Amino acid sequence: MKGKNITVVGMVLEDIFADFSKELISNVMEAIPENKDIRLVVLPGRYYNPELPYDDICAYNEVYNTILKLGEVCNFDGFIVHIGNLSSNKRNTIDESLIADFKKVPNVFIATDIENVTTVSYDNESGIREAVDYLVNIDGLSRLCMLGGRVDNLDSILRKEIFIRCLEENGIAFSEDNFINTDMSENCVEEAGKLLDRNPDAQAIFCVTDAAAKGLYVAMEERGLVPGRNILVFGFDNTRMASEMIPSLSSIGCDSCTLGQKALELLIDKFNGIENGSALVQTRLYGRESLFYEMYDYSATEMTKGDPAFIYRMFDDCFYRYKNEYMRRENVNLKRLFYEFISRILLSQKRKYMSLESYHEICILIDIFFEKGAMNYTDAAKLIKSIERLQSTMNSGKVSVAANVMVNRLFSRMKDKAIISISERSIKQISYLNDMREKFHDFLIADMVDYRTINLKNDSIAHSISKLGLKNSVIYAFDEAVEYTRSGEVVFPKHIRLYCVIKSGDMYILAKERQDCLLSDIFTRNELSSKCKGFAAFPIFYSDRIYGILLSELTEDIFSRGEFLALQIGRSFYINDLRISEKEGIHEMYSNKAVSG
Repeated sequence: MKGKNITVVGMVLEDIFADFSKELISNVMEAIPENKDIRLVVLPGRYYNPELPYDDICAYNEVYNTILKLGEVCNFDGFIVHIGNLSSNKRNTIDESLIADFKKVPNVFIATDIENVTTVSYDNESGIREAVDYLVNIDGLSRLCMLGGRVDNLDSILRKEIFIRCLEENGIAFSEDNFINTDMSENCVEEAGKLLDRNPDAQAIFCVTDAAAKGLYVAMEERGLVPGRNILVFGFDNTRMASEMIPSLSSIGCDSCTLGQKALELLIDKFNGIENGSALVQTRLYGRESLFYEMYDYSATEMTKGDPAFIYRMFDDCFYRYKNEYMRRENVNLKRLFYEFISRILLSQKRKYMSLESYHEICILIDIFFEKGAMNYTDAAKLIKSIERLQSTMNSGKVSVAANVMVNRLFSRMKDKAIISISERSIKQISYLNDMREKFHDFLIADMVDYRTINLKNDSIAHSISKLGLKNSVIYAFDEAVEYTRSGEVVFPKHIRLYCVIKSGDMYILAKERQDCLLSDIFTRNELSSKCKGFAAFPIFYSDRIYGILLSELTEDIFSRGEFLALQIGRSFYINDLRISEKEGIHEMYSNKAVSG
């Protein structure tokens, strides 16, 4: 049945598995207010380079991108669009009719130069200028290169222009030999290698995205070079991947507000009849091991005073992702908690005394701080370095031996908790991957079930899908597969079947009288869990036959697994069709024999 009073926001973007896309989606989800019944539905497309020869990948992407047609046929109240040069059925340009569909309802576009739309973009210049000024004026470097992006990408173009301008303003001439284009992904190892070989004296390299920096890391490793030691490296977007790279990547990212947060804010304003126009999101450089840079310094004077503004600034500098977190009532205020135990530590320095009772109370506060997810908002290396800086400054002061011992134990406890949190996360990820491998193993076995044991058309499909490990998902299926042809426009039928619902890992197949529904209503159905704020829609297809839609809850793993799971489900539908055709052929053969006999 169709749900009521649900505002459906469509989010259209390319390559959902890219780190930038993951961050963008997460930021939008985090920004959804508690008092707003907003359901986010991501329509993820696929980017491919139209300059490359048309091959199997291009053919696959064309069929996959039919998912974007849902923006035209389904009921959306508004759109957030980050589309690059993505097209639903054209190879070289954005499909203008597709853009027109998004414009029919309130919309906000991210990083585009499309005219007459509300746009949210990075202020690319503030972060790039901060990085270049630091490298040239503080580190005294003059041989700077850039690993660029796509020629059709607006941010790529702007970042190159700004980089060149910043160099020239600092008296450094730019040469095209210092630059090379890439596809902005980690698959740019070859291009990165060419840039390194052309510039053996390079002192620093600016990568157009964090993903491109990952490709550079590989190329540097092949040449025996270490980021941060042989060549300083910094990227753009400040994704979580940047902090997880080895060595951790310095990166330019948003300062006080993320692109996703600002886009949703402007869209909600539009729902309320408020037009605020386009917006720029300020950026800054976040220093890590690949380019050491600290925005703030902790002086002994500030620590002695223990001023609240200083402690909160310390928190914002270290746990920089937290300021973009939407605070919910049930959440512990980590910033306030940090202030409580740091202020007590600083007070002990001022008084040159810490009681045993106070020591144990601070231990409890530190434990709660990390148990409630503090490490989700910082980088392990950055946090440990900040703790060591704070610890070193305090140890240099005149503190009693007893108080000094307790303070150092507290700092050690903080570092231990940080390391344990990272270890537990890694163990959890490994356990999850092993569990997913076992589930996929079971799925493959279930998908091989002998068709002669199957009586109904879709029993085998449900049997195999139940093994995939989906938690909260819905599978819609067309009565007959829709065939995709490059020459003609894909036309989806008005009706579709809600074939099965998966809630908390349990599968439910609806009665046939409840399965039929309008394609336009699939995102407002009340069978979708109300606990889930967001879903991603993936096309279920095999070759040029589109069987339906997988709608799955937006979780961290669905970004990377969703398309793969939809592919496997499409494969199950295709195999099921073959089994039915074979079974019908066998029946026909025996019928003909019976007639002739």
